[in-house]
Amino acid sequence: MSEKRNKIYRIGAVLADKGIDNKVLAELMGVKPETVSRWCNNEIQPKPENLYKIAELTKTNLQELHISTLNWPSGPSAAELAQSEYDKKQKAERLKKSKNKKV
Repeated sequence: MSEKRNKIYRIGAVLADKGIDNKVLAELMGVKPETVSRWCNNEIQPKPENLYKIAELTKTNLQELHISTLNWPSGPSAAELAQSEYDKKQKAERLKKSKNKKV
């Protein structure tokens, strides 16, 4: 049973680069070491306020705690395609209503 997890944070890498142990960060954050471990493994995601606190405590930019997403495939996004379809449907409904009013 392999569950695909999106790795969106690099908290573990930042801690390793700075030589900070999970237990030390956990103590400073007021959370269990297991929680920090799960953040580092991307098993769970920290709340935004905790992410900010991690950045503050480690003197790291928030952007450095995120895995880069600059390598998206070219072309429109799924959201842009869905918006385009939605707009087409809305336009068709308006045309239909205006034709029905004229008849």
